[in-house]
Amino acid sequence: MEKLYGKLLIPKNSPLTNDMKIYTYLNILVVLFISLSTQSCDNPKLKPPREKSPAKNTPQNNEGKTFDREFVRELAREFGKEFAVEFAKQMKGGSPLLISNQDSGSQSGITDKAGNPHPLLVDCSEEVLEFYSKNSDCFKILTSDKIPLTLKWMDGSEETEFSSTAAQKGGTWEVFMRDFPRTLRTIGPDANGAFRSYLLDYNVLSLVHPHPNSDGYFPGLANSWAVGEDGKTVYFRLDPNARYSDGEKVKVSDFFFFFYFMRSKHIQAPWYNDFYGKDKFQRVTLYDDETLSITFYKAKPDIVERVSIRAKPEHFYGELDGEFLSKYQWDPEPTTGAYEALPENIDKGKSVTLVRQKDWWADKKPFFRYRFNPDKIKVSVIRDYNKAFEVFLKGGIDMFGLAKTEFWYDKLPNEHRLVTNGYLSKVTFFNQTPPPSYALRINSQRPPFNDLNVRIGFHHAMNFDMVLEKIFRGDFVRMNTVADGYGDRSHPTLKAREFSVDKALEFFAKAGYKKRGGDGILVNSNGERLAVEVLTGYRHFEDVLVVLKEQAKKAGLEMKLKILEPTASWKAANEKNHQVVFSAFNSFVELFPRFWEPYHSDNAYEEGGDSKYTPDGSLKQKLTTKVSTNNFTQTAVQKIDHLIDQYRDEEDLDRITEMAHQLSEMIHDHAVWVPAWKKPWLRIGHWNWVSFPENWGPKESRDYEEFQVFWIDQDKKEKIVNAMKDSSPVSKDPTIRVYEDYKSN
Repeated sequence: MEKLYGKLLIPKNSPLTNDMKIYTYLNILVVLFISLSTQSCDNPKLKPPREKSPAKNTPQNNEGKTFDREFVRELAREFGKEFAVEFAKQMKGGSPLLISNQDSGSQSGITDKAGNPHPLLVDCSEEVLEFYSKNSDCFKILTSDKIPLTLKWMDGSEETEFSSTAAQKGGTWEVFMRDFPRTLRTIGPDANGAFRSYLLDYNVLSLVHPHPNSDGYFPGLANSWAVGEDGKTVYFRLDPNARYSDGEKVKVSDFFFFFYFMRSKHIQAPWYNDFYGKDKFQRVTLYDDETLSITFYKAKPDIVERVSIRAKPEHFYGELDGEFLSKYQWDPEPTTGAYEALPENIDKGKSVTLVRQKDWWADKKPFFRYRFNPDKIKVSVIRDYNKAFEVFLKGGIDMFGLAKTEFWYDKLPNEHRLVTNGYLSKVTFFNQTPPPSYALRINSQRPPFNDLNVRIGFHHAMNFDMVLEKIFRGDFVRMNTVADGYGDRSHPTLKAREFSVDKALEFFAKAGYKKRGGDGILVNSNGERLAVEVLTGYRHFEDVLVVLKEQAKKAGLEMKLKILEPTASWKAANEKNHQVVFSAFNSFVELFPRFWEPYHSDNAYEEGGDSKYTPDGSLKQKLTTKVSTNNFTQTAVQKIDHLIDQYRDEEDLDRITEMAHQLSEMIHDHAVWVPAWKKPWLRIGHWNWVSFPENWGPKESRDYEEFQVFWIDQDKKEKIVNAMKDSSPVSKDPTIRVYEDYKSN
């Protein structure tokens, strides 16, 4: 401190009285605060990125003299510490609150008593370290001897790998997307597009992964794990070989940083802010450079899966500020997965090519060594689905989803020469997984759908039976609830409302739409027509919506179709600028369904909890709509909120099952979600230079890309390409394959 005192010309042993010391410290801190406020605040709402160059970190004061901002910050901290000590000495009994705040970092192990960071956090930025210290109840560092000796460590060695030892490395996997990504960020505005799966969902490793053929787990970033006696804390030992694509080691502190990142307002992702909030993820504890634990707010039957987060590369971000969105718009973070997106492989508006790391750390790791086989993944933009199919038939795309019966039966029939010659395979794979939630989602806060009778009438005006028969030829079945596919947690008897003109007219009449106009559309006493807009980004399902539109006219309802590009459609729905949106979400393969994200009022309005309701339970007026959430129905019902809150806290699986049934019934009664269809299988076409394991894939496969167990056979590709020149067959029989290992009875 002599050096610091010296700069202010205050002798270290000045004979000031205690009162004078306190007065002096206060004045110094005030001066420092004013100086920092006037000299370093470039923009109070937008924090500039940290500069590493000292020259850029020394702004000038009004007299042209240099002003060392970092020095002043350090000085303020040191005087703050001394002031706290002196002030506590002068007050009888001291100030417990002041002392508690002063020592919070050291008490949690984040810093030592001198304020120096723990060795595990030595590379932490000042802002991030401060975040940990302020939230010392959530972030702790203990010594290795605090790891319970009674833990039963697991490593997944009893599980069976689900890939093939015959897999070959090499080649380029050609796929398509219907819209160019607006960002290479995987979080924040515009980040939730289809391309994200190649960067994140189907690529990046988590601590532990659920096994897709069993109820067990297999190692990811962690080599082993154990559940604590409390049933809500899981311990992990990191794989010492885990690396990011830039060569940096995955550190235990990256899991501290994960929560700093996910709780930051700068990422502009309120769903993640809440989902990873401290009310659910209560504590992260580091023990040594390879061991950590994560404590959830409740013991859950699937606790291992719930806390198995991904690592966030702290060395890449340092800290977050108001420039996060723009700074990382086209600068993807280093990945722990096999494939990375590099700026030189981005052809704006046309394609993004991901390249497999040559020295990928998990290349020989069980459960990963025979997966992620192609050297490259080229994702090209083909906006029209039918055009993409034509490109597929010419060999420009390796695989194509054939779930639509139009493609399966008409455009690529079993008699097609590409199939009979053995160039292409048609595959039906029966899986066991919660289906994608295809549905018409009604915005219950937009007229006329703020009337329950209109919503119920709309349900009865949707002829999905005709869609299933006419469009899907009976291969699909009707979805019934918001939680189909979760075993016992799915409601056993609840059924979707049937198409009925009489019932639709009955409910529309209750809402005041009693007379038909000259065009057959119902009108109310004010002459307002019963006309609604249906938004979608699924142009390939336009025929489905046309059938529904024509049938709805029978019930006096006009549907105006608004078909946009996928990104534009999602943006409109995220901003809640829709009456009805036809969309689907992939469901999580987990033990029980989620209700909070799509149906809790905290994801409909900015006002929290019960503050948005009047004493009688009705919604208050002039609430602020919350955007960028999955509550596309704007559901805000106090009783549903309360039951969802209880459901999220519950530990007992039987009680969870009971409440899941109750919630399915309540959401059905609220009538904001018109279920469409589900299919018990995957159907794809693929060129026969793409090879799959003997049983094709894991039973919980949601699509052919998810687990990446296939490979490109370069020799077969050359043989097929040459055979196509003179249309000579490479197989005597049509290559039509059906995999029924996981077919449900």
